[in-house]
Amino acid sequence: MYGDTAPELRLKIERLPQMTIVRCTGKVMIETWPLFSTTVRDLIPEGKLIRVDLSEVELVDSTGIGAFVSVWASAKKSGCDLKFTKPNKRVQDVVEITRLQDLFEHEGVASE
Repeated sequence: MYGDTAPELRLKIERLPQMTIVRCTGKVMIETWPLFSTTVRDLIPEGKLIRVDLSEVELVDSTGIGAFVSVWASAKKSGCDLKFTKPNKRVQDVVEITRLQDLFEHEGVASE
């Protein structure tokens, strides 16, 4: 399905005094969602704002969207403010089709 290259997702955690930023690079999809979900869920008990920067995400499939909703719901249930930020045009289109704009901060779309 992907030839010789497996889908890849890299996550960089940046801890600031008032918030934690998760910078995602690559693809959030069926092969990579466990890494995404586990990494973000592990930050929720810290109680800080969490912002997930999607500006370097090139692809999100339906499983990735499900992971976004799942971690957002877990954060909300725990009283943690988690939002997704800076989706590129391709990811923004998926967000609009699935009507999940409420999970995102309204800062506009990152350029591709």
